[in-house]
Amino acid sequence: MVSVKKQGSNPGMPRGKKNILLLFDFDKATMERDEKGVKVTSLTMLSEAKPIGMFVNQSSIDAGDEVEGDAYSRGYIHHVNFDHPGTELAVAEFKANNVNGNLGAIVIDCDASEKTAKVYGTPCAPLVMQQAQEQDTSEAHNNHFELRTELRTWPVGIIDKSAIPKTGEADIDQYLGLSSESSNSGGV
Repeated sequence: MVSVKKQGSNPGMPRGKKNILLLFDFDKATMERDEKGVKVTSLTMLSEAKPIGMFVNQSSIDAGDEVEGDAYSRGYIHHVNFDHPGTELAVAEFKANNVNGNLGAIVIDCDASEKTAKVYGTPCAPLVMQQAQEQDTSEAHNNHFELRTELRTWPVGIIDKSAIPKTGEADIDQYLGLSSESSNSGGV
C-alpha cells in the first residue's frame, strides 16, 4: 500500500488523444510488466511483426478498464472503442483479417510532453473484436469498432513511449512521438 496523492491542479480533466491508435497482434508479441503489475517494462514484436497505425476520430476514443467478478476472483476487463472515418479497402481488410485476432492497443495522449502511453489487452487476455459496424450512407462513411478483453486480467498497462515498437512508417512514428531510441523490437 502506498499513498495516492493529488496529481496537479486538474487531475480529472479529460486529455486529448492522438488520432492514430496503435494496434498489434499478441500472437506476434511478448509483453512483460514490473512486480506491481501495471508498468509495462517491455513490449517486443516477434520476427518481422510491427504494430499498425489506425486513423480514428479522436473524439470517439473510449478506452479504459473496469473491475468485475466475485469475491477473491475479481479482475479487470479492458475496452477500446473508436470510429474510423471511411469505408475504404484497407479498413475492410483489417476487419476481415482481425475479426478473430488476439489484439493489443496503444493509446497515446496528444500532449507531446507526456512520456508514457497506455496499453490495453495482455498476452493472456487480449482484446477481441466485439463489434465492427460499417455505416456507408448518404450521411456518413464510417466504421465503428469495439474491442474488449473476454478474460479478467491486470489493470491497463502504462508504457514509456521509448519502449513502444515503431510501425515502420516514418510519418506515423514521428506524429506519435516515438523516439529514435524506440525500435521495432520495442524492448527496454
